[in-house]
Amino acid sequence: MKKLLFIIALIASTQMFSQNIAFDFAFVDAENINAYDQNLKTKYQRLNQNYIDDGRILGWHVWKVINGAQSPFTHLVVTVYDMDIMDEDYVGKKWTEEFTDMTQSELMDWARKNRENRKIVFETQIVNVAEVLQKGVTDYPDIAVMNLMKVKHGKYKAYEDMEKATTKTIAKGSPRKGWSLGKRIDRVGTEISWTHFTVDWFDKYSDFLKVSAQPSSNADNNYQKMMELRDLTNRVVLEKSIFLNK
Repeated sequence: MKKLLFIIALIASTQMFSQNIAFDFAFVDAENINAYDQNLKTKYQRLNQNYIDDGRILGWHVWKVINGAQSPFTHLVVTVYDMDIMDEDYVGKKWTEEFTDMTQSELMDWARKNRENRKIVFETQIVNVAEVLQKGVTDYPDIAVMNLMKVKHGKYKAYEDMEKATTKTIAKGSPRKGWSLGKRIDRVGTEISWTHFTVDWFDKYSDFLKVSAQPSSNADNNYQKMMELRDLTNRVVLEKSIFLNK
């Protein structure tokens, strides 16, 4: 399969739009970030690469929160699935077979310490709705600005159509390298905190800050109409840490 373009990959290349691709988003709060990063880059990266090689998953991505003090989580872990095969039974290597340098007791102790060091704050399932990349951009850039939206119930299609109409192209040379739109598929209803998200892609965190620092202006008529359909509930800036794909 061609390289996955996320989204949050969060998302998909043109080829992926024709397939039943879903994304599992795990929002994780790590107490000792360095220790958690080490676990991700050693054991978990190794395990998920095996899952990709075996065809169990299509990709595994880890994003770290940059403005962490303002966010209830430190990492976003994204697992990419083909929904046509995700319910099939999978028999892979046991942990003791994969990590032969550790005894079962050592592995159990490591797993316990890892659970104690991190908490899964929230988990949800996502599909990609639309994506626009600047001409010449083939990989996801390193910075993802994720905007969480709560769309009014019964207005999903109207909102999605308006988002797609608003961002049809991105000018060559713009600091924003891409844009993605995704929606939750696990829950609906008026009580959930967000239903959709957009991602603005940048090569560098400073590029995002420079765009944000530009003089303020009032929203145009089209944007004001979009605001009637949804509320922007939160924004978080993420940096690419691990990006594995089939």
